Amino acid sequence: MVLSIFIGKIITNLKYWGRCEPITSKTLQLLNDLSIGYSSVRKLVKLSAVQFMLNNHTSEHFSFLGINSQSNLSDMRCRTTFYTALGRLLMVDLGEDEEQFAQFMMPLTAAFESMAQMFSSNSFNEQEAKRSLVGLVRDLRGIAFAFNAKSSFMMLFDWIYPAYMPILQRAIELWFHDPACTTPILKLMAELVHNRSQRLQFDVSSPNGILLFRETSKMITTYGNRILTLGELPKEQLYVLKLKGISICFSVLKAALSGSYVNFGVFRLYGDEALDNALQTFVKLLLSVPHSDLLDYPKLSQSYYSLLEVLTQDHMSFIASLEPHVIMYILSSISEGLTALDTMVCTGCCSCLDHIVTYLFKQLSRSGKKRGAPPPQESERFLHIMQQHPEMIQQMLSTVLNIIIFEDCRNQWSMSRPLLGLILLNEKVTRLHYVRASYHFLGHLSAIFDAFLCLLVFL
Repeated sequence: MVLSIFIGKIITNLKYWGRCEPITSKTLQLLNDLSIGYSSVRKLVKLSAVQFMLNNHTSEHFSFLGINSQSNLSDMRCRTTFYTALGRLLMVDLGEDEEQFAQFMMPLTAAFESMAQMFSSNSFNEQEAKRSLVGLVRDLRGIAFAFNAKSSFMMLFDWIYPAYMPILQRAIELWFHDPACTTPILKLMAELVHNRSQRLQFDVSSPNGILLFRETSKMITTYGNRILTLGELPKEQLYVLKLKGISICFSVLKAALSGSYVNFGVFRLYGDEALDNALQTFVKLLLSVPHSDLLDYPKLSQSYYSLLEVLTQDHMSFIASLEPHVIMYILSSISEGLTALDTMVCTGCCSCLDHIVTYLFKQLSRSGKKRGAPPPQESERFLHIMQQHPEMIQQMLSTVLNIIIFEDCRNQWSMSRPLLGLILLNEKVTRLHYVRASYHFLGHLSAIFDAFLCLLVFL
């Protein structure tokens, strides 16, 4: 009875106060909180009011789902919260019932079909099309976030691919310069490729993992190549118009590469350029960002270093094949990130550095042996570049040792990971730091001894 009163009030607010953003957002937050509890959500599903919401989530009954020409595109964020709650409620009894899922998705299916007709006609109201698409994408992101089970997420994937992916690609091509439109689309893509709770598990004979990465690569490449044509931007608009989209692209690529549902060796084996296109677009986007901006914007730095950690762990051959100036840019960014205030960034840099020095040490060990197959060409190039710039490894070893010995290190375990490889690659610098640390320690002992003598004299 208490829950029915809550839901009744929630529906009343959403029906009659849909144009008032503060009331709508707080009401939806309450609905979202109620949908999280294990026991409460099962009681909520039994209420007729909740079943009404699941069967009638349209603008006719909830005005905030409609297109309001007076509001901004950013005001539609509450729709994601609404559909996240509905998705959790739907999953309680959904199982593998495709008919129930299709019935729930009917309003969104109709909206996508309408968008497809708009794009095919090539004559449509651009602002109205943007509002329709942004609202639809935010709805889908809420559903995708709620569907953590494999069965439900596979139904959503089969619904959106391949029927409606071209619409999202077309929108990126048309409105790449408008972050209010591209940001929700890229965030939806980031959610679709996120293997949360191992929900992206395809059958052995299914090509869907590779096909999903193809679509991801196409979207990243399309957006990346177009966003770089904007040229110089004012400092106050740089993050909104460019860096935010780049940050989300890094997050999308990181989620796709670390999802463990794609065998990336297949792309090179069969001459598919999807992986190479995505990685080359990453390099182009990275080189367009100054070093200072990587650390000035927290979201950008976190997405970049987490992606770099995945690349150095699983795709080190690609890193080794890059041009010398790109490799030096990446190493410089790691060196600067080691001293970052953000612990997550610092930890990611330590992990990246550990993978790089391990790769270097293995290649050096193989090149010193006369037996065995010759090392790959990219490995030899990478070793040659590092031999031309030994100061980079020396500087990072110096930075790591200084942090461990002289500073209040908050992540000693992470800092210790690349230490062995750095020491083996650079023994002379290690000896110098050992001497410095010894002098530092002896200096402390000397000061303590002097203080002790003064105290004795005073007594």
